[in-house]
Amino acid sequence: MELTGIIVRICLSIIGNYRPVNNKLGNQSQMNHKQQYFNELIQRSEFLVQNPDRDNEASRHDQLVYPIITNEFGLGWKASDLISQSTINVPKQVSDSYIFRGSVPKLRKPDILICPPGFEKNIAVIEEKKKQPNISKLNNHRLQAHEYQALYECTWAVLTDGERWIVKRNFETFHEFSSIHELISGINDLKNCLGRAAVIERLSKHNTSDIILIVTEPSLIDREGLVNSNSELFGYNNEIPVIVCGVDGQQITSTGGGYKNFSNLQAALNMFPDLHPRICTERFTWAMKEIKDGKLVKLRFETWKANDVYST
Repeated sequence: MELTGIIVRICLSIIGNYRPVNNKLGNQSQMNHKQQYFNELIQRSEFLVQNPDRDNEASRHDQLVYPIITNEFGLGWKASDLISQSTINVPKQVSDSYIFRGSVPKLRKPDILICPPGFEKNIAVIEEKKKQPNISKLNNHRLQAHEYQALYECTWAVLTDGERWIVKRNFETFHEFSSIHELISGINDLKNCLGRAAVIERLSKHNTSDIILIVTEPSLIDREGLVNSNSELFGYNNEIPVIVCGVDGQQITSTGGGYKNFSNLQAALNMFPDLHPRICTERFTWAMKEIKDGKLVKLRFETWKANDVYST
């Protein structure tokens, strides 16, 4: 009996002190579930394309939009955070203005309003559309999204047909995804803007759903680290080629002539760290986009002298 008791105590001690050597199996399982989720999105998208008789706005909501908004590997919002077909009155001073030119709508109903309980701020309005032929056609509906955005006082608005996604930040296009594959490759950028975890953290710490930028003196930042953070911040696929006009090697030309091609944005930032796709800097214009078949294929920056030359 005494020996048995000792053995039992030893076994319990071993069990009590047991700790997993690592969590590789858990991480692998998480990765498998994530890949399965993305594979299902692709399969659903392909099914709708192959079955046009079943392809409509409602089916795209059920098969693509809602899963992307609510899945943990998508934006991660809870059902309680979402309001479908929320109704808001159009203010009289707006409906009576010249904007409506005699047509006076009284109500507005965005497809989805993101408004988590416990927070006074609306986060985003999401306007869903039937399948669009390309991202440019989807963007033609931006005024409707902007109207909802203004009425609900949201920093963010989203236009989507399930495959294509346009994210508007304060009425400007912040991200564009022209296919499910492009969305999947840029899902972290989308989550940084509108993912539940990121937004709730910003609301809790800073009382805003907007992106928080903290700028440190550039001389105190490692140059390579600054380039990497910029590349992530801008949200562009780093496989998109870049051309910088008005330069010869690393030097800006006095005539505006010359150019240099780069394989991607990060390579361009390595040589010219003051490039910014959305902001004009002291030396360069913001990026002009070359679009083919609805897809972004190249970013083009110009020195101000080059801009004068090409604009005349």
